[in-house]
Amino acid sequence: MERRGGWILASMGHVLAVSLVATEAILLLEGRWQEALPLHLCSLSAMAALVLAFGEHGMLLDFLWYLGMPGAALALIFPAPAVTRCQALLNASYVTTHALILIIPLTAMLAGMRPRRGRAPAMMMILQGIALVAYFVNRALGTDFLFLMAPPAGTPLVTAYSWGYPAYLLALEAIMLAVCMVMDTILSQLCRKSSE
Repeated sequence: MERRGGWILASMGHVLAVSLVATEAILLLEGRWQEALPLHLCSLSAMAALVLAFGEHGMLLDFLWYLGMPGAALALIFPAPAVTRCQALLNASYVTTHALILIIPLTAMLAGMRPRRGRAPAMMMILQGIALVAYFVNRALGTDFLFLMAPPAGTPLVTAYSWGYPAYLLALEAIMLAVCMVMDTILSQLCRKSSE
């Protein structure tokens, strides 16, 4: 039996796959393989959304609800795409990918899937593991995955960076914790309203 909204999700999954391949191809063709590694929150979220588009995976929906969707929304509000010779194509891929990180889980939720309440601590623990890997990859390759080394230009994180590196890292942690707690509160409210 096909799940509700399956063909819509699968169609969005195909578009997301094309968008991800376009981004990776641009970076690889320019010899920037280090930047093509999927260690940004949005890269990981895009892969989670891609898998979610083709099947029901509760843990992935949790990850997208608590971390991926807020991260994608912030990336659309404060865009920081890589600079490339194919800027127009990369910008289109950037917007498409981040929009689908938002739309795919929302569509899955409309089809009946639900993220689980109270998962903020677990998602923060997962994020800590990802950040630890990203930190050592950044040090080894000179990259800036998860913006752990420096903030993207033109974002509010630049102010936090001006306070010094330790304060910047603490600000990143505080922001992500606040985001997870807000998403948990929103989810609690949505569940309460649906049960009334």
